[in-house]
Amino acid sequence: MAGFPPFVYQVMLRAEGKQENEVYRYLNDAHSAAVALSRSAESPGSVEILGVVPAAMPRRANHIRAQLLIQATNRKTMQKFLREWQYSLDEYSTKKLRCSLDVDPLEY
Repeated sequence: MAGFPPFVYQVMLRAEGKQENEVYRYLNDAHSAAVALSRSAESPGSVEILGVVPAAMPRRANHIRAQLLIQATNRKTMQKFLREWQYSLDEYSTKKLRCSLDVDPLEY
């Protein structure tokens, strides 16, 4: 009823860097691309794009950390979305950032 795993499939895009504006710019660009992609999907609403938020520990070792959570009702839909979203993510500069994409994250 709550819509948490194992009843939904989740992906967490994390970014960290020394400049807060670079971290949030990257994640907001990724968010915009994800929203546009989910609207143009065959079955709109099957992928839910949640907002960009600070990580549980927003500062660590002088780095700013933030994250973006995406969830879908089935794995096949999520995998298709991720394949298409990857093209958009590759366009954004991550020179000064450390980014990771965590499928079925264990912690938020």
